[in-house]
Amino acid sequence: RECCGFGGTFAVKNADTSLAMLSDKMRCVLDTGAEVLCSADTSCLLHIGGGLHRQRAGVTTVHLAEILANTESEAL
Repeated sequence: RECCGFGGTFAVKNADTSLAMLSDKMRCVLDTGAEVLCSADTSCLLHIGGGLHRQRAGVTTVHLAEILANTESEAL
């Protein structure tokens, strides 16, 4: 869909826009009913995860590398 609104210095220089984009992204996440959000972008995970945590949404954020590492160790 669209960026989460963090994007380097974007969140600092455009705080209101960044928060609006984050709000849209969090709504999309929450609408899925998912318990876990996976991404390969650490900045997105920090931004979205922080927003979800502040809302006490109960959604865990996990980097794709963590999932792949756990899958590989289970296969051994």
